[in-house]
Parts: sequence; C-alpha cells; structure tokens
Amino acid sequence: MMSDFFAAEQLRVDLATRAAQSALMLDAHDPRVAFTPDRVHEYHTLFPLDAVVDEPEVGALGCTSRVYKAVSRIDGNTYALRKLDGVKITVDHNSMRKVWGELQHASIVRLRNIFITNEFDAQSNALTFVHDFVFGAMTMEERYMRAQDTVGDISEELVWSYIAQLTSAIRFVHSRGKAVRCLHASKVLVTPQHRVYINCCGVLDVIGDKKAQVPDLQAEDLRGLGTLILETVCRSVEASQAQNLSASVDYIAAHYHPDLKDLIVYLISQPGGPGQVTIFSASARISGRLLEQLDHTYQHMDYCHAELAKEIQNGRLFRLLVKLCMIVERPQRDTPAADAWSETGDRYLLKLFMDYAFHQREENDRPVVDFGSVVQCLNKLDVGVSERIMLMSSDGQTLLVVSYADLKACCERSFTELLIAGNYAQAGGFGNRSLMQHAQSFAPA
Repeated sequence: MMSDFFAAEQLRVDLATRAAQSALMLDAHDPRVAFTPDRVHEYHTLFPLDAVVDEPEVGALGCTSRVYKAVSRIDGNTYALRKLDGVKITVDHNSMRKVWGELQHASIVRLRNIFITNEFDAQSNALTFVHDFVFGAMTMEERYMRAQDTVGDISEELVWSYIAQLTSAIRFVHSRGKAVRCLHASKVLVTPQHRVYINCCGVLDVIGDKKAQVPDLQAEDLRGLGTLILETVCRSVEASQAQNLSASVDYIAAHYHPDLKDLIVYLISQPGGPGQVTIFSASARISGRLLEQLDHTYQHMDYCHAELAKEIQNGRLFRLLVKLCMIVERPQRDTPAADAWSETGDRYLLKLFMDYAFHQREENDRPVVDFGSVVQCLNKLDVGVSERIMLMSSDGQTLLVVSYADLKACCERSFTELLIAGNYAQAGGFGNRSLMQHAQSFAPA
C-alpha cells in the first residue's frame, strides 16, 4: 500500500497546517490592520490572533490584552506576543524572564522574552510578553465551552489525558518553588492532537500582587486545576459557580468514574486546609491513572518513531534520485560530448536502469505503476547488492546483464565527474575540502 512508504496522512495534514499557520499574513483590508504594526522589537510579520476588532475586555489576567503571531528576525522562529495595556509592573521583569525562561516542560508554553515598547502605539508604552507559539492550538474555553460546541460528553480517557498533562506541569512548577497562577480556561491551550499547554506563565509574577505567598498561590493553583477540570467536563464556564457547583459534581458522578469526582472535590475543597493538600498528594491519589497515560505516551512515541523511519528512508532514496537525475541525459553545452553524455559508458547503464525501474510495461503495453517495485530497485542500488538484472534498450537491440553493485559504482563515478567538472567550471570555486564535503552530503545514510 502507498501508506507503507509515506507518513500517515493525518500527520502530513498536521504538519501542512503548521506550515500554513507560520505563513499567515494580515490582509490589507482587514480592520485589524489599524492596531497591528509592521514590526515590534525584533519581530515582524505580526498577525493578530484575536478576532475582536473592538477594544478587548478585561480578562483573567486582570487587564486588557491582545495576542499576535510574529516571526523573529534573529532565529526565524514563530512566537506569540502578548501586549498588555494599563498594567503596573510590581517586580523586575528581567529577573522574571530569566526565571521562567529556564523552566522547560512539555506542557508549559515557554516564556522567551519580556520588553516594554511603544511600537504598538506611539503614545503609550506596552508591556509585552513573548512565548513560544503553539501551532493549531485554541483555548480550552474556545474548544469546549462555546455555545455551538457544547453537545456530547468528553470521553473519560481524554479527560484523564488532560489531567495527567496538567498535573505533570503543575508538579514541575511547584517542585521548583513557583506557582503557575494562570490555570484558567482562557489561558490553557489544547491542540487537535489533544496536547495541553499552560499558557501565560510568568505574567502574573510581573503584574500581580507581589505580597502573595507561594504556598497560598500553589493552593490556588490546585483549586484552579479542579475548577478547570470541572468546567471542561461539564462544558460550561458557569459549572464552577457556587449555585451550580453541586449540580455539576452530580453530573460528573453520574457520567464518569468515581475517581474523577473524588479528584475534583479534593482539589476544590482541599480538606484539612491548603497546607494538607498539595500537587504531590493529589498525584499520589491518581497514580494508577497517571501510569495508564504514561503507557499511552510510549505507544504514541513508538508510532512517531515508525512514521519518522518511513521519512528517513524516503530521504535516503531522495538523495539517490537527485544523483541519478543529475547524471542521466544531462545536457552538456559547448562540449564535443554534448550528444553522447548519456549514451556511453557508465551513463548509458544508468539510463537503462532508470528505464528498468520507472518505465516498465506489461505484455499488452500497459504501463506498470508499482511503487513497491521502484522502492525495491532504488534500495538495492543504494546498498549495491550483488543481485544481477537484465537491462534492455528501448529498441530491444541491446541486452545487458549487470549487478546492482556495478550500477552503484557507475553512479558514484559519474557523480564524482560532475563534481569535478563543476569545480573546474567555477574557476576554482570550492576547493578539495569543500568538494569532499559536498560529495559526502549525498552519500547513502
């Protein structure tokens, strides 16, 4: 099957979508152009991720903000710029940038930079946070709590996957003496592949209450985690409100395993006081569930390795095809051998091999389209096996029996001739060392 030779279609679609998002540009007639500069600091190609044109409302961070996709001119990577308006900086933002920039976790959107600029609006300085850009992501609120998408239960396996990812991230932060402080449905991202990322880490450490104690903030993280799980499962931001809390817990008890309800109640109520409930005790309560998710992670990793192996093999064969296409029927201008380049010696054998591999026909003259046969031929040529094949000219007048090892030697000699000729044509362009490196880049993997 074709799928045996190439990466899974869904994986290819995901990567194509990622590339498309990287290239997003704002249309000249888009009303958001009015508040989107051409460049800010070292970032260019800004694209607003908020569909709202009017002044944004105050959100979970306690201020208005706009978020942009942007590309760094320094490393060419894509980042998310969050511009905050009307905020007061309570601590040294450079020290916070260093602290959070060193915290790397698979489920935390990494903070890259913090700066103050008037390039968004020449009349005011805006505090701007730069985080990694998560391709294809939307907030948990957008994914699960919008009115048009609140039908049907979320599978229990998916819920526990989210819990495992979030618990791991919170445990990582708490173990380093920090608090997340942004476990809100509008600040937690989820991708189509159900990967969860905690966004905006470090923001409230810069603009929030500096008098707050870390143990209190960590206890608030746990309540935030319980609230987020509750709202996600019930698919409503109102599920955690006092008047709806009892009904929401009853709904979860009726539709999911008791472990889920017990965890949510444990996180929100924190029996025994905040000091008695920690992310470590919460993790211990659901350790069995976490191990199940670990198994799923290993399975997915094996799947990704299998898909990667396909593309590695394709890359190896691509290098071989590049060499063959550069050699076979190559036009050589203004040389005595212009018409004979592909008709003599090594090149002629390679030309017949290309016909053998790609242009086979059945007895009734119908073309043969067999990917498996082509891949098998190229693999044997790349390795240089001793197996012999019969090559025939297009007019049927010439028959040659040759091994793949002989054909590989022909290919290497002809390609080396091209490299040497190219070096001569460039009047000493790249020296012997560069020539050798260039040749090695086309060597079999």
